[in-house]
Amino acid sequence: MPLIDRKFSILIAAAFAALLTVSGCTGEKKEASPEKTVAAPAVQAGSGDPASGKEIYFRYCHFCHGQKGMGDGPVGIALSPHPADFVNDEKRMSKTDAELFKSITEGIHKEVGGESMSMPRWQEILSEKERWDVLAFIRQLEREGKTAPK
Repeated sequence: MPLIDRKFSILIAAAFAALLTVSGCTGEKKEASPEKTVAAPAVQAGSGDPASGKEIYFRYCHFCHGQKGMGDGPVGIALSPHPADFVNDEKRMSKTDAELFKSITEGIHKEVGGESMSMPRWQEILSEKERWDVLAFIRQLEREGKTAPK
């Protein structure tokens, strides 16, 4: 199996395991771990390449966020709450690129109804440039979704 396929298989397995983890199974309350901070990015915000980001998005992100970024991917439709909708969630998408980049970099970790929901920390998988490229493509999905006929 090629190295890229092996990494992808491991990533998908880890993502499913994280999504299926239930914090209340043992009856113990888990304390939230302290937030890690990420150093200021070396790559300029807004300098991502959407074409490169599209390749990365379809390799890693569309499973949850969907082909058009509406949070309706084949894994995402089974999750509650659904993954981010980059087209219709105006509050989320009104965040700055730096705020969204931080979410992509550090991941999303929430306790919802006794279940742990999470998006991986992409800093461990993607380079800083790749994360900016994905964000550039997400912004493109947002623009295209708003102009698409309903």
